Parts: sequence; C-alpha cells; structure tokens
Amino acid sequence: MDQKEISPLSITSNQEQSRIELTGDLIFPYIDGVRKAVETAISASVGDCILDFSNVQKVDSSSLSLCLCFLRLAKKQQKQVTFVNLPKDMISIADLVDLKVIAHSSMKS
Repeated sequence: MDQKEISPLSITSNQEQSRIELTGDLIFPYIDGVRKAVETAISASVGDCILDFSNVQKVDSSSLSLCLCFLRLAKKQQKQVTFVNLPKDMISIADLVDLKVIAHSSMKS
C-alpha cells in the first residue's frame, strides 16, 4: 500500500488556547497521519484547542472517528476541544449515525 502524505496543518496558539486549522482532505488514506499530527499539537498546547475545518475539502466516515480520538485525548488531558466550520458532509454523516457531539458543532455556512 502506498504511503500518502498527510494534509497540511496550520497551528496558531496563545497562552489560553490553540487554534489548529486542518487543510485538505480528511479521508481514510490520510487519517492516521493527521491524527498523529493533531494529537501532538493538542498535547503540546497549554490550554484548550479549537479545531477549524474551514479549509477541509473532502471527508468520509473516518473523519468522525478522528474527531472522537481528539475528544478522548482532550478529556484525558483535562482540556476542551471545540470543532468549528465543519463541512456539511461531515455534519450529514454525524446526523446519520446520531453522533450529536459532532453534529451540533459549528459548521461552514
């Protein structure tokens, strides 16, 4: 199986929270690399994190699993993760499987 490059991340932070901007496709071939990079960023942040999906192009059901991994890590580290600008397709998949934690986050207009 070919090793694919992960989608690039943009990370900005201040003392109170970090903003992690995901860019590109959040689909199965990229999920593991994105998970590792974002979990590293969450762990390195001093406070809570905002994950911004405004530049995400394509998603599949694995992107929901990815979000659950981030929530689990944040809870373990006593931090809060907020998802903003979720793609409509991601909201639709979350609704389909009745995943309210994701479905009620902020979505792209």
